[in-house]
Amino acid sequence: MSRTHTVATVSSAVLMIAAPALAADYSMYPELRPAYPNQWTLPDDDPLRFEVGLRYWYSKGEQTVKLDGEDLSAKDTSHILEGHFRIDDFSTSSYLKGMAGYAIATDGEYTSSEVPGAIDFEGGHIGYAGADFGYLPFGNDRVRVGAFAGYQYNREAPDIARVNLWDVDGLDIHSLRLGLAAKAEFNEMFDITAEVAGVPYAYINGSTPEYVIDPTDIGGGVIANRAVGRIDGAAYGASAELMAGVHPTPNLTIRAGARAWFLKGPATAEVNAYNSVDPDTIGVWGVVLDEIAYSRLGGLLEITGRF
Repeated sequence: MSRTHTVATVSSAVLMIAAPALAADYSMYPELRPAYPNQWTLPDDDPLRFEVGLRYWYSKGEQTVKLDGEDLSAKDTSHILEGHFRIDDFSTSSYLKGMAGYAIATDGEYTSSEVPGAIDFEGGHIGYAGADFGYLPFGNDRVRVGAFAGYQYNREAPDIARVNLWDVDGLDIHSLRLGLAAKAEFNEMFDITAEVAGVPYAYINGSTPEYVIDPTDIGGGVIANRAVGRIDGAAYGASAELMAGVHPTPNLTIRAGARAWFLKGPATAEVNAYNSVDPDTIGVWGVVLDEIAYSRLGGLLEITGRF
């Protein structure tokens, strides 16, 4: 019995002596890292920030053709849903953003400086898509200022349900955008983004809306009272956008603002004239337009996720 107690006493003493040495040896090695990170989000020093969201654009559009002193116009109100994204790289002060939108409802009217009154229309194809790359080298942690370049495609056929169903392709517009941009953030709660751009070149191709014209004899006993111009030409213009946002949570942004696009320029056109009762009988002649002008502007609402 005494031998057992003696062995136990000696063992305890040996362990007490060895413990400090084991602790010293263990401290020679770094602390083991966990197999997985403790949080699912990106680290605080990650240089990239992503935004993806939806916008609603209440827009007013207009296409106007000036020919021999006469103004032919088609104005529309379009309700547009738009998806958008933005990627900010804070390590290089650059960003990439894009958008695509399509009208879910459109209505409007034709007017002419020579024909009194207006003719209503509804239904149409209004859509667009584009992308910009920007660089914001100037400013501080709150406000950044710089420039951007981008491309935009517009599809403008506000009166797709017009009577002359043989010619409903509308206008295709390809635009180069060069501009200035600024972004400001306050207290991680509010932000303001603004941009203004020039459009040094835009290629316009397709057909105008259906315009009301003075009754014109096109032969064969047909008196034309409608005309569509097939357009081919270049234009120039400008655009601007201003958005103000609030961040109710770190990953949610709600914004409101306004946007405007303008283009104008000379163009050649092949005019197809016809009677609204018999749109299949047409008269065709080539002209050089005094001017074709296009605009779309209105208010924006946005909801966006940030991560």
